Amino acid sequence: MAEHDLSPGTSSSYHYLHMTPEELKQLPPDQVLQACLEFGRLLQILTGILASPDKDLTLRAVAIDLIYAQALKEASGRLPDEKTPVVYDIKAVSERLGIPPAQVRRAYDELEQLGGVHIVGRQFPRRRVKREDQ
Repeated sequence: MAEHDLSPGTSSSYHYLHMTPEELKQLPPDQVLQACLEFGRLLQILTGILASPDKDLTLRAVAIDLIYAQALKEASGRLPDEKTPVVYDIKAVSERLGIPPAQVRRAYDELEQLGGVHIVGRQFPRRRVKREDQ
């Protein structure tokens, strides 16, 4: 996909995605335009993913969910900085999409191989071993 130059005053983040239609009606015209540009950009990305016939439907569904979830986090200001690993709950994604967890995990693995995400292995804190002599 070709990169597009952003005109002055526009940004590549999603500030308006979380707003309801009623809230969008209250915005001044320049902010409504910015909201439309953000929605349009997101729709182009999601349409591009859907229109990839060479990829499995499960992979496309998981990729769309991932992009949309990230956009919502960015819109609400909950997106961590780039150096902080993001943890995705495979069980929650599985339930949300109606896809078995093993297939969701395979889709994440394939996205990682394609360079779309970097999956960090889940790490659990070490369990404390009770000593019987204490």
